[in-house]
Amino acid sequence: MLLLIGVVMLIQASFHWFLKPLILLSTPILELRWIPLILLIVLAWLVSGRKQEDFSG
Repeated sequence: MLLLIGVVMLIQASFHWFLKPLILLSTPILELRWIPLILLIVLAWLVSGRKQEDFSG
């Protein structure tokens, strides 16, 4: 029984050690923190466009 508890604790610790970088990487992506930055870049791109020229002749 003590061996089983030790094995379970070892597995849990190894999963934490392996998945910690993935958790740190995925947190900002899943929280959608980058959306305001993307919207700001798109808005700046749209506003900084060329002035429309008159092609009527």
